[in-house]
Amino acid sequence: MIKPVFFTCALFSAVWLLFSCTGSGNQPTSVATPLTFSMQEYVFKKCLRDSVCAEINLKYPVFAGGPGAEAVKRLNDSIGVALYFAANADHTLPLKMALDSAAAQLYATLKSDHEEGFAPGMSYTTELTSEVILQTAKLLSLQMDGYTFSGGAHGYYYTVLNTFDIGSAESVLLTELITDTAALRPLLERAFVDAHAEEIADAKLEDLLLDPEQPLPMPVNFCIVPSGIRFMYNPYEVAPYAVGQTDIVLSWELLGRLADRKKWLD
Repeated sequence: MIKPVFFTCALFSAVWLLFSCTGSGNQPTSVATPLTFSMQEYVFKKCLRDSVCAEINLKYPVFAGGPGAEAVKRLNDSIGVALYFAANADHTLPLKMALDSAAAQLYATLKSDHEEGFAPGMSYTTELTSEVILQTAKLLSLQMDGYTFSGGAHGYYYTVLNTFDIGSAESVLLTELITDTAALRPLLERAFVDAHAEEIADAKLEDLLLDPEQPLPMPVNFCIVPSGIRFMYNPYEVAPYAVGQTDIVLSWELLGRLADRKKWLD
């Protein structure tokens, strides 16, 4: 099940960005009415027997206030996109119905696989947690961490990052954050190797990547944090599963002329 799961994660990242970002290209502006949120949860658990269960647990924010009803709806709809993909749910159905249907399918798959002798004694699970990691009068940075296991050698975990312009509820584009993405690449490549220096001594970039003949791709996952810009590469995205997840923060100082801190955080 690993390849379908990774495809879902990669598609999740791409669709989430496409759904929520057209990029205003303008200076973000402060919103007079504060944006607030409450954390909601969808929980499903059904067991074949003790400790062998199908489980879905999704924790996500629902936003209110902010710039107005249309922008807040757009922001909440983008969260909905994440929930559909995390649960592998039918996006043509209303969210609650889609999640209930996905939960029933997960249990049916668990039951069928155990009857056929696959993954004996193992539970099938889908999890998603959400965290607001930066909120200002202008911007909202959101992190969503997922995990899924539905058979195979191991589960799959992933993180999706996004920064929204609160005034428009659109995602901030990398080309809006970085003035020269070609100049960004060597900074990312150096940081990618450094991130794995302890567990893989003396490794070079080509030793880590799935395709050693290609440069490190530009990341799909990124967001603004107080100290700089955070980038995330998930397992199988650019490197083998054994390399793991690569979490990189490039500071405003390191980025220098490539990124204007004052534009985004002042």
